[in-house]
Amino acid sequence: MIENIMSLQKGLPEEISALEEDLAFTSRQIEARKKIADERQKLRERLNSVIHDCKEKIKSFKEKQTLARNNKEYDALSKQIEYEEKEIAQAEIQLQDISHAEHHAQELQKKGRELIAENRYDEISEEMMPDDVLQQQMEDLGQQVRQKKEELESIVVETAEEVAQLKAVLSEQRSVVAQQAKRLLDKYDHLKSGSIQNAVVKLDRQACSGCNTRVPTNRHTLIVQGGFYVCESCGRIVVHERLFDEAAASGQQ
Repeated sequence: MIENIMSLQKGLPEEISALEEDLAFTSRQIEARKKIADERQKLRERLNSVIHDCKEKIKSFKEKQTLARNNKEYDALSKQIEYEEKEIAQAEIQLQDISHAEHHAQELQKKGRELIAENRYDEISEEMMPDDVLQQQMEDLGQQVRQKKEELESIVVETAEEVAQLKAVLSEQRSVVAQQAKRLLDKYDHLKSGSIQNAVVKLDRQACSGCNTRVPTNRHTLIVQGGFYVCESCGRIVVHERLFDEAAASGQQ
């Protein structure tokens, strides 16, 4: 009974965790794009400022050239003008690189939008996902996480009293078993801590129903009488089907 109740909760945390991973990944993508856009804008502003300053300097140098007293002074101003013109050229090249990078990103997103329209999602790379689609994905994932968390909280609240009662019963039962069959209890706990889902299974057609390995004939009578057998193949605890029926009937009372 308690495992059935807990299974209702177990699936949701796993779903929530998977959704939160997707949400975090999508958020990182958006943040990375925003960071790149911000860096490009800052660089563009700096380069435009450099170009503006260089042009102002060139204007000043040319005015001074008209007042130059000799060829040496004129040539010195010409070299300064040439240097500023080179600075402008380098800045303009960097601005072109920024424009080309932005254009390339837009073309990739345009291709991604075309693939989405054709339902060819498996062909879309991270760079192809359009900004607005990525933003919508993040909002949808956030909404799903909130809904799943509300659903989980509702189940926890609704089953809290029943779970507490069942845990109390199990605690009492474990105390009794610990006194009378500690080795069996240790074996059960070991199985439950591993990857085996069903630690206790039925004897089915003279075999362990967990792995279908035949149970030795000399153990059949013991199991029928209410005893148990530890499967030599999978390690599960094999008991008579009657014990499952009795446990189910007890849980309904």
